[in-house]
Order: sequence, then C-alpha cells, then structure tokens
Amino acid sequence: MNFAIGFRPELWRAIVPQDAPADVHGFNSEIRGTEGFIMPSTQHDALVWLSGSAYDVVFDMARSVVRDLAGQASLTDETSSWSYRHDRDLTGFIDGSENPTLLDAPADALLPAGVPGAAGSVLLLQKWKHKVVEWEALAVTEQERIMGRTKLDSIELKDKPADSHVARTDQDKFGNIFRRNMPYGSVGDHGTMFVGFSADQNRLSGMLNSMAGLLTGTRDALTRFSQPLTGSYYFVPSVESLRRLRGNLVAG
Repeated sequence: MNFAIGFRPELWRAIVPQDAPADVHGFNSEIRGTEGFIMPSTQHDALVWLSGSAYDVVFDMARSVVRDLAGQASLTDETSSWSYRHDRDLTGFIDGSENPTLLDAPADALLPAGVPGAAGSVLLLQKWKHKVVEWEALAVTEQERIMGRTKLDSIELKDKPADSHVARTDQDKFGNIFRRNMPYGSVGDHGTMFVGFSADQNRLSGMLNSMAGLLTGTRDALTRFSQPLTGSYYFVPSVESLRRLRGNLVAG
C-alpha cells in the first residue's frame, strides 16, 4: 500500500509556516483560455491518494482514513482508478513517455534541501472526461497528429503540429514533471485523472496556460476531445515534515 497526503498550500502554510514554500498557491480561480475553453477550479483543503494492487485493501484503508478524520474533515469527493494495458490511458496512447526515470524523478519532483518544504512536492490534480465518440471516430493518423506521437510505440512525430499535445506541453520548455496519471470511470463515462508532481509550481501552471492557448494563442488540440472537470493544487509534505507535525501535536 502506498499513499500520499496533500494539503491546500495556504492551509499547510497556516499550520506549519516554517516548513511551507512561500510561492505555492491553490488552484483558486479557473483558467479561461481561447475559444471559450475553461479549466475549472475545484480546490479542496486536503487530498489522500491511496494506491495498491488489491482494491479491498485500498477500500479498507480509505475507510479508516475517513474514520480517523471524523470531526476534523469530511469526504467531499472520491474517485477510483485502475491501470489500463500496463501504461496506456483510455485514449489508447502510452502515457508519461517523457517522464523522468525513477532515479531522476526526485530532482524534478521534490523541493531541494535547504528550502522551506524541502523534500515535499507540488501536486496538480485534474479530472479529464474523454469525449469518447468524437475521439474514436478519428482515424489513428489523425489521433497521432493531435497527440504528436505514434499510437503503437509512442515515437514523437518529427512534423508534429503546433497545436499537438506534445508541442503544447513540451517539458524541454516548461521543465520536467513526474506524471502518475490513471484512468477513471465506467464504460459509458470515463477519462483520465491527471496527477503531476513538480518541485516548481510554475512548470505546472505554465503547461496549463499553454494548453489553454494563453501563451501563444494556440490551444492544445487534445482539449477538443477531453474536458477538464476539476482542478486543484496540493502541497505534499515530506514524511519527515508529517512526523514533526504529529510530534508537535502530541506534545501540545
């Protein structure tokens, strides 16, 4: 069982001001892009993300978390996910092709030593609903031009369009993030939970602004086939930070 605990950045700063990055903020307003495109703001105070190979274990752990927080917090949203064809999302494409390796990921995802919030991470969480009928009506070659990658083996297109997803989210431009996206939903209503970790929130916000068409006027073509339903940022403290907080609460 693995899990991550995140807090609205402003809340974590109020609780532990000496261990919170000063320039991280919540998803406090919607992003209004070109052509009427909107990324909504649905910020919550806290996030608990549970991951495991057996759903019954995840289920029982989730219920125990809710019980432990009774009287302090209430559950307002819940989403279950699963892996799909090993490393693909529900568009059929391989997800996270540009992810840093597990050896390199800490340098990209975790705040460096010596700064407030060291070894913590900024988490962007969005739920994207796929427009399945429209997407599956496209030929594979057209899907590939929208993505900017081949569908079978995820090779980046040399002549990818400027509005392709790869072009609008180019990590060489915005900086590396570590993605842990997961499918969600049912046969009739499904999509992708975008989960991105970064040591620098500007990488995440810059990527979203680019997708929305706010940087160059060119909107990400994939946003015509996938609709963002939620948007929130969380600060995920290090295990050491959580231990210090628990120790202070017990001592107090």
